[in-house]
Amino acid sequence: MFYSRFATYLMALLFSSAVPAIADTVTGTATFRERIMPPAQARFVAVLSDVSLADAPAVELGRFETENAGGPPYSFSIDYDAAAIDPRHTYAVRATLWVGEQMMFTTDTFTPVLTRGASAEAEIVMVRASAGKSDAPKEKAQIGAHGLQLPASFTGTLPCASCEGIRYQLNLWPDQGYTLRREWLGTDATANDAVEDDIGYWYADPMRDAIVLGGLTDTATQWQVKAPNRLRQLDINGDVIESSLPYELISEGTLTETDVKDVFLGGMMTYYADAAVFEECRTGRQYPIAMEADYAAMERAYLRDQPAAGEPLYVNVEGSLLMRPAMEGPEQRSLVVDRFVRTRAGITCERQRADAELTNTYWRIDSLAGQEVSTLPTGRREPHVILRSGDEPRYSATVGCNGMMGDYKQNGESLSFGSGASTMMACAPPLDVLERNLGQALAATQKYRINGETMVLYNEANDIIAVMTAVYLR
Repeated sequence: MFYSRFATYLMALLFSSAVPAIADTVTGTATFRERIMPPAQARFVAVLSDVSLADAPAVELGRFETENAGGPPYSFSIDYDAAAIDPRHTYAVRATLWVGEQMMFTTDTFTPVLTRGASAEAEIVMVRASAGKSDAPKEKAQIGAHGLQLPASFTGTLPCASCEGIRYQLNLWPDQGYTLRREWLGTDATANDAVEDDIGYWYADPMRDAIVLGGLTDTATQWQVKAPNRLRQLDINGDVIESSLPYELISEGTLTETDVKDVFLGGMMTYYADAAVFEECRTGRQYPIAMEADYAAMERAYLRDQPAAGEPLYVNVEGSLLMRPAMEGPEQRSLVVDRFVRTRAGITCERQRADAELTNTYWRIDSLAGQEVSTLPTGRREPHVILRSGDEPRYSATVGCNGMMGDYKQNGESLSFGSGASTMMACAPPLDVLERNLGQALAATQKYRINGETMVLYNEANDIIAVMTAVYLR
């Protein structure tokens, strides 16, 4: 009896050693050593395969894919059917990184998993793929809202009351991102002043067969879908414009991207391995950050305000999305920081995708003439500005000492404050200097910009003279 039980135990032990427990998921990370930031639209793929037969193609058992993968490392988790695993076979994971149809990085070494002593985890180092190598299926145009074939560019010249016409190029993507360029023709403005770019997201309004744009500027935001390649502008209320004049944009079924210049952006900056990435909050798209213009100021602020290396930090910048050379490989659309504005620790994109209203909003004053106003004596009113709408628009403002009030005028991005009344208390330092700066800032304001919860005021020379945050929102 003893020998029988011992033999049974020994056989069970041998069998369990020969057939290890099989996990249902293979996990791991992939990276590459080159100091390259992939384009925002890069796609990462990891595939689990049976590679036992040398004279036959590998058999795929599972895969992991992620769009807009950003920079390395890439974590993956591949689900598979454990019943399909044969302990006598050999299994491996292969990783690739794609930009459209072009393979950018791939695996050139054997990475075993699951059997023959290998675990269910894989650490992969990819290498640059040879130029022109591609075995990805060609991406087909997707059918978007109301039959639109996207991505695509829609162009046309629309009527203008004070110029020869407004030339439009509207680029739409199926992920609901868009860019819009408008150029005012036949004006006395300089070339830069006659062009306005916008970036944002669009959504479908099925009740009116329309799409609605939510962007950074006061653009005409509603377009009726007349055909898969034709859009017609609607008025500010979303109604049809009854006119024989040309209010339509036409697409040839292809996408021709344009540069996006001089826009006020908010997003998450991540910096690691001497490379930086910007995720634009409104669209969720990622762009490598070009190390030029005002980039150095933003990097210094990131290193100062984000102690955890490689973690995202919210930033506001004035920037452009331009084609720039990569450290290696083809050019890619990148963020060029024309002017760094500020960081905001602890903020994410969640509350920054929609802009606060200029009027009837409590705007906390964060800086005046480059001087922070956050560390003021306790027991004082919070520095703020409120612009109230109505038949006679009025504003009120304070840095915590005297109250200022008066009228204001706003048209598009133009904004000016009229001189008004003020209480006359003597203000102790540093409130005396800050109050003088506030009065000078209001008197000098010529323009404003809002992104998310941030508002910036500018003087005639386009200098930033105040930065504010919308707080106490519903």
